[in-house]
This record gives sequence, C-alpha cells and structure tokens, in this order.
Amino acid sequence: MLSKGRLVYFCFLLLGLGTLLPWNFFITAQSYWDFKLENKTANGTRTHLQDLYTPMQVCLSQIPNFIFLFINALFSHKIPQRIRLLASLTLMILLFCITTVFTQVDTSEWQIGFFALTMTVIILINSAGAIFQGGLFGVAGMFPEKYITAVVSGQALGGVFASGARIVSLSVGAKDENSAFIYFMIAVIVMIFTLLAYLFMSKTDFYKHYTNCQKPEKGSDDAPQAERTFSEQVQIFKEIWPLGVSVWGVFAVTLGAFPALCVKIISTAEDETWSQVYFQPVVTFLLFNVGDYIGRQVAGFMMWPWRGSWILYLMVALRVVFIPLFLLCNHDPNSSIPTLFAHDSWYILFMLLFSLSNGYCSSLSMMYGPKLVTEDKAEVASSMMAAMLGLGLLTGGLSSFAFALIS
Repeated sequence: MLSKGRLVYFCFLLLGLGTLLPWNFFITAQSYWDFKLENKTANGTRTHLQDLYTPMQVCLSQIPNFIFLFINALFSHKIPQRIRLLASLTLMILLFCITTVFTQVDTSEWQIGFFALTMTVIILINSAGAIFQGGLFGVAGMFPEKYITAVVSGQALGGVFASGARIVSLSVGAKDENSAFIYFMIAVIVMIFTLLAYLFMSKTDFYKHYTNCQKPEKGSDDAPQAERTFSEQVQIFKEIWPLGVSVWGVFAVTLGAFPALCVKIISTAEDETWSQVYFQPVVTFLLFNVGDYIGRQVAGFMMWPWRGSWILYLMVALRVVFIPLFLLCNHDPNSSIPTLFAHDSWYILFMLLFSLSNGYCSSLSMMYGPKLVTEDKAEVASSMMAAMLGLGLLTGGLSSFAFALIS
C-alpha cells in the first residue's frame, strides 16, 4: 500500500505540473512572441502587438480560467469526474500541437490574424486547463493533505520546467522559430505523459480506496458526485471563506506584478548576452518558479502558521508591498516613475522573496481549506478553493494592465 501511495503521489505531482503548463509555456516564450509579432522593417521598434501580447495573454488566460473554475465548483457533479479530466487533457494536447505547428509557419504577412488565432488558442487552452485543474483539486481533496501538496508543488514545478525548457531551447543557438518548435514539442510530450499518468493512477486500488469511500452512493470512479443544493454549497463556502479570500489575495498580488510588470524590468549588466537574452528567462521566470516551488515544498513540511492563525492572513496582506518595489526597479528610462533599485541584485532579491511567499502562502491556504469541512464535503470545498484561486488570478490579471501602463 505504501509503494502504491508513493506512485499516486508522483502521479498527482505530474498532474499538477500539467494543470498550469499552458500558462507557463505561453508566458515564458516572450522572445518567441516578440519575434512573431515584430515589424521586420522597423529596426527594432516595438509594435503595438508586441506591447499588447503580455497583458492580453494574462487577461485572456485568467478570464476563462476563472469562469470555468467557478462553473466546475457549482456543477462538477453533473459530469463524471473521469470525463472532465480526460476531455480537458486531450483538448490541451491538441491545442499545444496547433501552437507547435505554427512555429514553422511564416506569419509576417498576417500578423493581426496570427495574433487573433493565438489569443483564441490561449482562451481555449486555459478553459480546458481550468476544468482539469478544478477537477484535479477536487480529487486531491479526498486524499490526505500531502496529496494536495503534491498538486500545488507540481504546479510550481511546471513553471520551473517551462523556464528551464525555454533556456535550453535558447542556448542551442537555433533560429527563433526552431527553438520555439523544440520548446512547444517538449510541452506536447509532457502533456501526453500527464494523460498516461492519470490513466494509470485511476486504476490503482489506492486511488479507488480514497475516491470511492467518500461517495455516498455505490459506483465506480465514473459516477457523478451526489448533487448538493445551493444552500448546502453556500454553507460549505461559509466554512472555508477566510482561506478562500487568502488564496485570492496571494494570486491577485502575484498576477498584478508577474509577468506583465516584471518583463519590463531591464538589466543593468554590461554583458549583452546576459542582459538581452538570458536576464528575463532566468531572473523573471526561472527564479520565480524555483522560489515558488521551494515555498510550496517548505509549506508541506512545516505547515506553519497553524490552521486558523491570523499570522497567515497578515503574511498574505503584506505581499502587496512587492508591487511598488517592482515599479521602482530599473525599467523604461522614459517612465515617470523614478528608479530607486537599479542594480540587478535588488530585482533578484525582491523576486526571490516574492516567489517564496507566493508558494508558501498559497500552498498553506489550499491545504487548510478542504480540511475545515467534513470528508464528504472535501471535494466541493477543494473545487471552491480552486475557484477562489482563479478569481485571484483574474483580479491580478486585470490589474496588471494598469501596472504595466504606468511602469
């Protein structure tokens, strides 16, 4: 039983990685989108499409993400869990394949059309990701707390993986379109392994023990959940709302600054290879994701502050200070905001603290939430926590437009 438990834990880790892989791969490939949307005759002058890509990508990722997480929280009992997870995973794989193919297509003559197509893919792939994420958190909520830790750690590990894959694809020295092809092909392969991991995990006795024992009716894993009335759902939310607001606050601040505000920070290093090629992929994306992953791992071991402690809520509230700190780092010299923290080391320090606190606070909130209710309500509570996470991402994504404009 122990070995099966470890295998299921690893599968949850891989599935968590898959939930945010579309988001991580699309935001990390900043140089590829700049290449696809550049004006080939403007000698380096940025186009409106290049400036629009990051804030539009953030918003069009998080709006459908929140909508479908919310729908999942309310109506997940209508559709069998297995169908939701398999259908959403399959759609994500197909959309990644389309994105990979277009790395080899010359879109310079129809950039507006390509931009619109890319935004459509972003909407669809994040909608599928939200269905998958909401369903996965619901399942993980039926297991002991460490399995939710596996999911949230996998999400952070997905960011590390995406950042590392982008750096490797850049380091091979290939053309932008070829390095992007390698990059997105990696995503396709990983998503296929994620699908296989779910199929394997769902067949194990360990998985069936935890998912079937909490169902009020007989049936297989394919059976829908017992339907709950709206008043019952409201009552569940009343029990978990402080931690729901906590996870909302964590991600509202994080998405308010990352990546739309952070990608505008400029390195002061004299080495052009570092400042122009590797600074953003390494410091903004890789460092954030490594710190986020470490924060989530530490939360799983320490689990402090204890459930219900006001210290956790204070830690979440204090994270808002990172937005003005990032605004005061080295950025566009024509900006009206002064630069107080010009050296790269300041930005690296702020990013490390920002990422560690994001992983730590979000992981504690997601672990504690489902444990405030009885076991038979844990799946619904987990789905609600995932919906609040999505609301935080949406809030931060919309506010990032304003922060990006004033930076």
